[in-house]
Amino acid sequence: MVATSCVELVHALPGRWRYRLNSAAPLNWTRLEQELAAALPANLWRWRLNRRSRSLLLEANDASLQSQGWQSVVAAMERCGATAPEPQVVQVKVQVMRDQPSWLQRLLRAPADLLSLLMATGLLSLASLLVLTGILGVMLPLAPGWPLLLLAFVLVEAALKLRRPFTNPAF
Repeated sequence: MVATSCVELVHALPGRWRYRLNSAAPLNWTRLEQELAAALPANLWRWRLNRRSRSLLLEANDASLQSQGWQSVVAAMERCGATAPEPQVVQVKVQVMRDQPSWLQRLLRAPADLLSLLMATGLLSLASLLVLTGILGVMLPLAPGWPLLLLAFVLVEAALKLRRPFTNPAF
């Protein structure tokens, strides 16, 4: 069904739908009116074509008839010879936000990166010991378990902040 891409739902309320009618070939609006009048019985449907805005307002007495109304509109569009419009191509420009550092910058940055890695590793190992001690402290009465767990959390955050300048962002 090529005509399904010619009918686009723009707005919907219970029992009321507005469709935009797009076609690459010019539409025969009088024939479309005749096809819709034949496909949509007047006792169940009220509809109005707007040629200027290329839209169709469709109202049903029962809100459960939406799929039947949509199928009738698509079938009427097919019988009128509607063809799907060409898809619009959107061009996107990609800009490089971060340049690669020169060899001198990488050479100077390497010792700081190594120092940051060692400090972060030390903080994480200390945090893991604090987590184990904190869990044990939570289980034992009168032991400071929760403050040790909070301190472990702060150490993990500090380790991540130490490493952040030396990691490349994903975007």
